[in-house]
Amino acid sequence: MTRKHLGFLNFGHWIHRPGTAPDARQALDDVVAMAVAAEDAGLDGAWLRAHHFQRMFSSPFPILAAMAARTERISLGTGVIDLR
Repeated sequence: MTRKHLGFLNFGHWIHRPGTAPDARQALDDVVAMAVAAEDAGLDGAWLRAHHFQRMFSSPFPILAAMAARTERISLGTGVIDLR
């Protein structure tokens, strides 16, 4: 029997209010902690997209590497779709 997968398309945008952004280290720690929590909750994937011209999240690849170092079974990937 073939295992079937169901996926949902999610649109979202996350940005800190001016003057409230954490430093880059804290932002990285927060995002990695979210991936660990997602895995602990039984979710099977975490996807990042490119955030061009943002100081902390311009490229998803270093963040995905940090997530991979702290997780074991969750799927990680990029979804680079800019709707601007």
